[in-house]
Amino acid sequence: MGVIRKAASISTLGLINFRSKAERLERLEGELANVESERADLAERVDVVSKRATKAELEAIDNAKKARRAKRRARKAAGIPSATDVADSAINMSRRQRRKAERKAKRAAKKLGDVAAPVAEAVS
Repeated sequence: MGVIRKAASISTLGLINFRSKAERLERLEGELANVESERADLAERVDVVSKRATKAELEAIDNAKKARRAKRRARKAAGIPSATDVADSAINMSRRQRRKAERKAKRAAKKLGDVAAPVAEAVS
């Protein structure tokens, strides 16, 4: 394309442009098409990654819910009173009885940790 222009460009040491405006425009349009297709591909990848991240986040929330439920069921099955039950009963007691209740709650929490550990592993 444009052999005369190319020869003139070489003979004038670049004084005349090697490529015509039409050639430059054609090349730039090709590059623009490539860039637009790459941008579309990247946008698609971003969508896929964001969907995957959202799915993972929702799954983590669901697993945490299941773990809480399993822990509550394990506590109920073991016959361990909840923290609110212990606190309510402790309010109505004397100091000595309150200390006893606190120790009992501490032991129950320790026992709960031993009971809930296998359940938490099973859920995850």
